[in-house]
Amino acid sequence: MKQWYSMDQEQLFKEFSTDLNGLSSSDAKKRLLKDGKNELPQKKSITIFEIIFSELCDPIVLLLIVAIVVSFFVGEKVDAIAITFIVFVDLVMGTYQENKANHTADALSKLVAMKSRVLRDQKEVIIDSKELVRGDIVFLESGDKISADMRILDAHNLTVDESVLTGESLQVQKNAENLEEALFLTDQNNMLFAGTTIVTGRVKALVVSTGIFTEIGKIAESIQNTKEEKSPLTIRIEKFSRQISLFILVIAFILTFLLLHKNVGYHELFLSVIALAVSAMPEGLPLALTMALTIASNKMAKKKVVAKKLHSIESLGSCTVIASDKTGTLTVNEQTAKKILLPNDLEYTITGVGYNYEGNVVGKHLSYAKELAFYGVINNEATMTKEECFGDSIDLAFLTLGKKLSIKTDNIHILEKIPYESENKYSAVFYEKDGDIYCTVKGSLEKIVSFCRDVQLFTGKDSFQKLERQNERLAGEGYRVIAIANGKVKKKDNYTEEDISQLTFMGMVGFIDPIRKEVISSIKQCRLAGIKVLMITGDHPLTAFAIAKDLKLTSDMNKVTTGRDVDIYLEKGEQEFDEFVRSKCVFTRVSPLQKLKIVESLKRQGEFVAVTGDGVNDAPALRSANIGVAMGSGTDI
Repeated sequence: MKQWYSMDQEQLFKEFSTDLNGLSSSDAKKRLLKDGKNELPQKKSITIFEIIFSELCDPIVLLLIVAIVVSFFVGEKVDAIAITFIVFVDLVMGTYQENKANHTADALSKLVAMKSRVLRDQKEVIIDSKELVRGDIVFLESGDKISADMRILDAHNLTVDESVLTGESLQVQKNAENLEEALFLTDQNNMLFAGTTIVTGRVKALVVSTGIFTEIGKIAESIQNTKEEKSPLTIRIEKFSRQISLFILVIAFILTFLLLHKNVGYHELFLSVIALAVSAMPEGLPLALTMALTIASNKMAKKKVVAKKLHSIESLGSCTVIASDKTGTLTVNEQTAKKILLPNDLEYTITGVGYNYEGNVVGKHLSYAKELAFYGVINNEATMTKEECFGDSIDLAFLTLGKKLSIKTDNIHILEKIPYESENKYSAVFYEKDGDIYCTVKGSLEKIVSFCRDVQLFTGKDSFQKLERQNERLAGEGYRVIAIANGKVKKKDNYTEEDISQLTFMGMVGFIDPIRKEVISSIKQCRLAGIKVLMITGDHPLTAFAIAKDLKLTSDMNKVTTGRDVDIYLEKGEQEFDEFVRSKCVFTRVSPLQKLKIVESLKRQGEFVAVTGDGVNDAPALRSANIGVAMGSGTDI
């Protein structure tokens, strides 16, 4: 497989026979005919007749159909009608339930169903994304969904939300720089992937893969090719059906031998054997099971849980391992300011979860916390209303913090903004307040400190070393740390980075994707039920470990592993890989197909596995598990 991220522009243009002027319409049509449309494979929808047929193929139902035929044959019409009624009711209820669930459309195709702005015949035109071909030059901006895999040619202030594909909760900063070494998907920062979304900035990119050849296409194809697991109940019923069939045959053989030994007539012998076989049939079992599962299904539906297959309800009670995604499943997938740390070690704890205004700030001398929140609110590119939120997750979290502290910006006049650039690692705002001109900056500690001459509330000689220790402590606890500085600047007409100097370092804010409030008690209940809970995520190891500690999944970093380790042990063979999986409980930086391998390993170890997830990256594992629990945005997948 070619590594598009390691090629320079000249190599890319040569590979795709194109240039910065884009393709001609005629060339695009030829490529479309050759490569096919930019769409994902769709599984043929299941008809109601196919559902009925699958219900009839249930081993117990097949036995009962045999019993019906035999009962009619020997003249036991009452028994035959009674068994027929039981089978009919079971068939109707099972078919209705599964047909209702199967009406959910396959949402994978919707992820790339959109319009794209491309260069054709040296002009910008808007086309259906299905018409995109390799070699097209595409223009994207904030809010756009990416409809094919692309290599970035030029980018400005570009961040992308890849959580649906990778499980990474933070937006990823992207640029056009060449990358040399072999890299995982999460580290390919000059690539854009189908199904993900532009959060901020603008980009010009070259299409390198379409349809099933994109990363999301590979996932879609793996779902098609992954065998759907039988539920524990189905396995047990099939085993029971074989056992009872064998039992009936053995008894029938013994009875036949005994009656022949006593010189009983063939007609009477035949009726006796048939009567015994019919009486041994568990006629009420299918209806009893269907009724019990339907009642459970209706109870679950009241809690907004849709059971795609009735047997899956029993599977929930049989699982021994739950392998859960982190982002959006264990957590809310909304960055939240949780800590404010000042240079003198004064610390504030922030309550509340996500982008709502419930919660407050706890700590002494709140004026300092309000000051940092004020700088975060004015140095901000996000927009937030009661109806919707849009922009970088950290900017949204600062706006939320500002609401909790009732920050007002009415007397502020913004003079100039320097937007956040991934290569610069900071953003800045020049503003006027009470007749004076100030500059506030926020970003990485290393960059912000370079703009500062002193530190608020601390005058020691090793002040900057202390800030580094504070930053390391917050990062070690799983927080994403944003440093903030502020100071007066000279009044002038235009402002640039050269005007940012002699500022005062104000403090740091720690952000994290917080745990859903009901998760800790749910994990406790699982453990009491003897169920092991694992976390499988695309997120950073430190972040995942911090969440795992809060969830009481583990307090040992040795129980945490990464996608690189997964690949290493996969190459060592199934036995060593199974031992490796058994020894871990948090898997980080893993790809969708690595998740699948982990689930397959757990099944080999004799576990009944439930997988929970909410994104495209979870789909192969959801499909392969004994029971897949799709949550939120992953439900349609």
